[in-house]
Amino acid sequence: MERQTLQNEIAVIGSLLIAQDALGEIERSGLRPSDFIDPRCSEIYEAALRCRDSGKPYESVYLASEVLKKTGEDVSAFVQTAGDLAPHASNLQAYCELVKKESQRRQLQQAIEEASVGLLAGDWTDGIDRLVNDIQSIRSWHDSDITSGADWIKRFQDYYKVTKGNPGNAFCKTGYDELDVQLGGGMFKSEVYVIGARPGMGKTTLGINIAEHVASRGDSVLFVSLEMTDVQIMAKRLALEGGLQYTQIMAGKLDGTDEETMQDTIERVANRPFYLTTRSGMTVGEISKTARMIPDIKLIIVDYMGLIPAAEESRSKPRYEQMTEISAGVKALAKSLNVPVLALAQLNRENMTRKDKRPTMSDLRDSGAVEQDAGAIILLHRPEYYETREQGEEAETEDIELNVAKNRHAAPGLVHMTWDGKRGTIKSKLFTPPTEKKTHVSTSEELPF
Repeated sequence: MERQTLQNEIAVIGSLLIAQDALGEIERSGLRPSDFIDPRCSEIYEAALRCRDSGKPYESVYLASEVLKKTGEDVSAFVQTAGDLAPHASNLQAYCELVKKESQRRQLQQAIEEASVGLLAGDWTDGIDRLVNDIQSIRSWHDSDITSGADWIKRFQDYYKVTKGNPGNAFCKTGYDELDVQLGGGMFKSEVYVIGARPGMGKTTLGINIAEHVASRGDSVLFVSLEMTDVQIMAKRLALEGGLQYTQIMAGKLDGTDEETMQDTIERVANRPFYLTTRSGMTVGEISKTARMIPDIKLIIVDYMGLIPAAEESRSKPRYEQMTEISAGVKALAKSLNVPVLALAQLNRENMTRKDKRPTMSDLRDSGAVEQDAGAIILLHRPEYYETREQGEEAETEDIELNVAKNRHAAPGLVHMTWDGKRGTIKSKLFTPPTEKKTHVSTSEELPF
């Protein structure tokens, strides 16, 4: 144990022993008992937290007796020494930071050593995954959960100034003007958006259309397909972008002109930052690891949410509890990467028994957790789908309703578009943005803070 590390830890514990308000300051710094390499410091800090939470005193003699009862070690002499060496109260935060940084260094070193074992054993993917996970855990472990008033005001001011200069900084545009307006400007960062529909209504098609719009702007998007293959997704992209028929692409039945169009389309989309993974059974944690490998990612799309398995330790729980954890994990993913996550979701069969087939939020499978965590829920409905099929017909194009049934950042509302199932396209109808009142726009120097 390095002498300086021990001195820093003793300084923290010494402050705890002589100042009643020191415990709260140490806890707010993010320090945890496991961050101390000296087991005596760890046990004393843990005993102080335990006593405080149970309403018991945590002065020197009592803490020494608590440690003795738990570990059998007499730390009374150490407690006396630590109290004598306590620094000035104004220096406590600096010592906490030193102890925290040393703990992070040890954890990082251990993570690298453990990853090296996997590399030497030939399982390099497992080694990399473990290292990425461990590094993220180390960062999260020491991030403070509490932001002071001055800090969060400064953070908000920085955000507002950047967003004022570039309003697009606040969200990721879907590529559909009317949908963006309905959502309040686009898909806000750190937010979860859910597209819910019955099978065949166009969830995947809308997801791919939005992904293509984002990628065509040069922004990186990750499309996680837990249901379709990479060939199927690529065929849908080519049908959308080239105006070709998806089934003819998949069956290899394009004629000469259409084949030329397909080749031109391939060249056009080849270098777009549209990242795809089709590995089945990816957990939220595995999706997170994949997303973190993509440079400057702007959007994650998951097709579809019901196919995400629960973490291994939760698979014996009821499905509703599993979905609650999965939904919370997706929300945490959006927040940690500061990007929107667009999750596609199946509906249950209840709306099929109703005369009005328009879906509602309660039709979402295991809807409670999803409704709570989502910033917006978009329900798809094609009225002509039921009408034409009852008559044994299928229209070339149809109306499709995008019902923004829940909207945390703006009002709920209905958006009408045109569906072309053969070509996998959803197109905007004639759209006129609402007239905005003219207001004075201040310069950055005129900001009120």
